[in-house]
Amino acid sequence: MPNPNSVNPHNFNTLEIVYSLNGFSIAWGEWEDGTRRLAMRWDGEGDDKGYPKTFGNPVWFLLPNELSLPFLKALDIYSPKTHGNILNK
Repeated sequence: MPNPNSVNPHNFNTLEIVYSLNGFSIAWGEWEDGTRRLAMRWDGEGDDKGYPKTFGNPVWFLLPNELSLPFLKALDIYSPKTHGNILNK
């Protein structure tokens, strides 16, 4: 199972892991075109590299931009007082 911090494919730069629990992770990062995106993945267990993966390498599934704020609010991590305003990073 890869550590979500180590999942950095060439086209997505992980800036921050905003959620990681029970083998499921959500990251805030920068897509290859320079846009900031929310992405997620199942981390896998044991030798399994999780899902999604490409050619056996772990990657992130990018969410549509319009879902970023609702997801962050649902996770109760969109709070400038406790976590900072991640969408403005």
